[in-house]
Amino acid sequence: MYKKIGREKFLPWLSRVKTQAQVFAPVRENGLWTYGEWKNQDLPESFLNSRLSPKGLFLESLEPLFGWTSPAGPLQVKPVPSSSGPRVIFGIKACDARAIRILEPVFSGNFPDGFYPGNLARTILLGVACRVQCPGSFCGEMGIDPQDSANCDIFFRETPQGRIAKIVTGKGKDLVEGNDLWVESSQEEWESARKEIKGRREKPLFDLEKVKDRIARRFPEEDLWQRVSAKCINCGACTYLCPTCHCFDICDLQVPGRGARFRCWDSCAYPSFTRMPVHNPREEKWRRYRQRVGHKFYFYPQNFQLVACVGCGRCVAHCPVNLDLREVLLEVAR
Repeated sequence: MYKKIGREKFLPWLSRVKTQAQVFAPVRENGLWTYGEWKNQDLPESFLNSRLSPKGLFLESLEPLFGWTSPAGPLQVKPVPSSSGPRVIFGIKACDARAIRILEPVFSGNFPDGFYPGNLARTILLGVACRVQCPGSFCGEMGIDPQDSANCDIFFRETPQGRIAKIVTGKGKDLVEGNDLWVESSQEEWESARKEIKGRREKPLFDLEKVKDRIARRFPEEDLWQRVSAKCINCGACTYLCPTCHCFDICDLQVPGRGARFRCWDSCAYPSFTRMPVHNPREEKWRRYRQRVGHKFYFYPQNFQLVACVGCGRCVAHCPVNLDLREVLLEVAR
């Protein structure tokens, strides 16, 4: 199903949506793109992907789980109210929309999380097509089309007249139906709105199927992992920027008479990540780096039949020592 809307009608439509749900959109803060609450400002014509992924809107970097008080009687546990109410995220890229779905089986499996599935269920994703290849990105190698997505509820392509929307889900259909600002479109118009992506490579950097096939065989090669991880400084930036990394720690904060338990993002890059009372199974840096790459391209596919990487390029573009995951994967695939 395809619909289109004129350029001058899009913001009025989004304003109508805002009367039904909280709306998030791309905003520029301190020179960087992020997703913030939309306050009726003009939307950017084009923007590179956000520095931090919208993963934080589903799995918060610091999330309270419950609190407690201990007056002069029995301990009283106070649950934290969960976020509720519908919300819409406009401007999400195809890679990040895919990442949100990739994380779903982790938090909705045999032991469902109390937060992630609820946040996903109350959210409508409005994706936008990319115009420029993001620095460091390799989404094409990961099988992601930056100008289309089945992981959004509605996906937009821009035209000189406005926007053409591909309606993907029932939630997306409900958002546009019965609205006089939208008119019918067609697949032909949708296809004609596809544009060349500035800076896109003609040939892929590596073959994903070769990576998946060979990483199991190359996993025991200590020399390989020592070599490719030599520059790593264990800062953890790649894991915090990554839209599919989801490791977290659970901590307690207590003062006299009360306290709280919360979870926060953690990183497998840290030397203490797997530390046990008398042993650390990944004390060496190369073991931790191997674990990160292996988890994304070997263990996660084993468990969920999904590769836990979308090629967004954040880890490449923002690594302080220029450790390029694309080069690592090319080496693994040889």
